[in-house]
Amino acid sequence: MKIGILAQYLDTRPDVKDMLNAISREHQVILFIRASETHKIQHLLNPAITLISIPAFNIISAALSLIWQCLYLLFGKIPESKYNYFMTEHIKLLNPNLNKSLKFIQTVLLKISRFTPSLLDYDNYLSRLNLIKTPLAIPKEIDVFLCYSEICHDWAFAKILKEQKPVWIYVYSWDHPCKMKTFSKKAKYLVWHEGIKNDLITLQKINAEQIHILGATQFSYVYDFLNAQHNDSNPFGFSYIYLGCATGYDALAAQESHYCAQIAHQLFRILPTWKLVLKPYPFLKNQEIYSPLKDLPNVIFDTSTSSNQENNNDDKFLKIKHAKAFFHFGTTMGYEAGYFKTPSFLIDLADPQKHNLLHGFVHQYQNDKYLNNGSEYNTIKNQVELIEVLKNLSANAPEKQYSNHVLQQAMPLYPLQTLAEKLISLVDVKTQKLKSV
Repeated sequence: MKIGILAQYLDTRPDVKDMLNAISREHQVILFIRASETHKIQHLLNPAITLISIPAFNIISAALSLIWQCLYLLFGKIPESKYNYFMTEHIKLLNPNLNKSLKFIQTVLLKISRFTPSLLDYDNYLSRLNLIKTPLAIPKEIDVFLCYSEICHDWAFAKILKEQKPVWIYVYSWDHPCKMKTFSKKAKYLVWHEGIKNDLITLQKINAEQIHILGATQFSYVYDFLNAQHNDSNPFGFSYIYLGCATGYDALAAQESHYCAQIAHQLFRILPTWKLVLKPYPFLKNQEIYSPLKDLPNVIFDTSTSSNQENNNDDKFLKIKHAKAFFHFGTTMGYEAGYFKTPSFLIDLADPQKHNLLHGFVHQYQNDKYLNNGSEYNTIKNQVELIEVLKNLSANAPEKQYSNHVLQQAMPLYPLQTLAEKLISLVDVKTQKLKSV
């Protein structure tokens, strides 16, 4: 079977890279990727994978594409979780690397779009892009296409759909259905679990028959760790709470740092011999934002990295395993921690008046649904609860009091090879034809 792939971030999403390499051992994989990204990922991939560079538009085509992008930003249909969508788009505009002119235009259009009617769905928008002359050639011999959310290249995806071959989209993350508007009704979908299937139905109006449950490829590393033999000694040699920072933009990270300091102060008051081990957000360029925390006597920064992703994962999971608790403000790492005996807590301390950005970040749709929904989840909503949790942890309160059971039950873990085989069985056009005969 020949499989066309449209994906991005292969240098920072090792599970995507590993999945493509696994598939390419038995099937021909053709990867569509921007020319600028080729040098970053070529050495990571099986040489048998064919790379096709997505060419840039000429000036006229680029101008027409920009016009339709602006119209889609103004009049495009957004998910039912409107709050999440606008909050995410606003956070994107905090990116200091954005061109100032482009940032100004996008900011203005985003503000106006709060009041404009939703006239264009994603497929309408793609059909307009298909009217623009493009230099991309899609090999006719491809049997099926596999794309990853968020769709990284709209006009390339439009051209893929135009081929009228089967198209599958893997919903890469639990927060994509609630914050993105790039979900075509002409594709089939692969999701983590039943909850995300329901999110696609409710928030994106995708038919249930188009959605299939696969599992989370990025959690396959948790499976590997839990099923392997490891050095079981405490990596720090002292009692600690592990806190994974969740935000990559300066304004948000500064607010997050403010509450990290509050947690550190309470920890020092109640448990002066314990440490708060802080894992900085890896993609935050301005690490100086964390500077005020460096002066606190009980804060340790975990800056360990490795060129080997497997070692990175093992190191991270070992530190979660031996922590007294894992704290976070809404991150996939907090979801991962839920598969360990270490209780994983969502920190909901942000003042909605003073720190509205962080409050909005914590109360994203997926956090409220999967981590902050009822007493069966571990959350800390105020200083009183923070003090109570710290005291209970110090007294070795029964493990069941802070169980991750609900989170674990929602989605079983699988090794990546099992997920690759399951994916192929779902998308294999030839097998499906045989079944229908």
